[in-house]
Amino acid sequence: MKLNDIIKAGFTNAKDRDTYDRIIMSVSGLEKQGKSHFALTSPGPIAMFSTDIGEEGVVGKFIGKKTIYVMDVARIDEDSATEAPAEWDKFKKAYNHCLRSKSIRSIVVDTATEIWELLRMARFGRLTQVMPYQYGPVNAEFRTLIREAYKFDKNVILLHKMKAQYINDKRTGEWERAGFSDMGFLVQVNAQVYRYDPSEGGAFCCWIKDCRQNESLAGEIFEGELCSFPMVATMVLPGTDPSVWE
Repeated sequence: MKLNDIIKAGFTNAKDRDTYDRIIMSVSGLEKQGKSHFALTSPGPIAMFSTDIGEEGVVGKFIGKKTIYVMDVARIDEDSATEAPAEWDKFKKAYNHCLRSKSIRSIVVDTATEIWELLRMARFGRLTQVMPYQYGPVNAEFRTLIREAYKFDKNVILLHKMKAQYINDKRTGEWERAGFSDMGFLVQVNAQVYRYDPSEGGAFCCWIKDCRQNESLAGEIFEGELCSFPMVATMVLPGTDPSVWE
């Protein structure tokens, strides 16, 4: 097949495709381990979707350093399930607006675990007793939400709670990301934050589990002052100027 025929068939030369200096990232962590703080070190202006009281007291540390816009997203339970469709639509509309807005550089979803619950509540009216075959359309809707971010030059940081890991109905003693099960496949970087015991200095850490752009980062730990989005970003995309991430 000649070159022109390949182009006519719908292919694009890879060097002509749009590329963005941005990172789409999942960050997991137990409570009070620094998830929100890490996310808010990303470049501003930041649009933050807050479903969790964990951001209280954290956002204030960054006021004066960068512009942060916060939208509260209600946590819906089965007693108020009828409100879930409207709350999901509010979130989805605002999220897509932020992707397209020239006024936003980074988007923080705190937490994506609860946004996944909100979508399920909106579509099923409950979180339990849902048959596996019913999840197809809901899974597709959530995947589309994440994949849409790849069309834009926005950093997207999706924060996740963690849950106890079980194998054959027995706890392993380990913890795993809570939320949409395919999240790890959809993002560019999977990370986990944690904190050393105060007796060991209490430093916050960011452990890179895997990285699509730079496979050699898998297993790397950013500790203390290095535990920030800009420091991680300069290693994920080492050809970028550090000022891009400030």
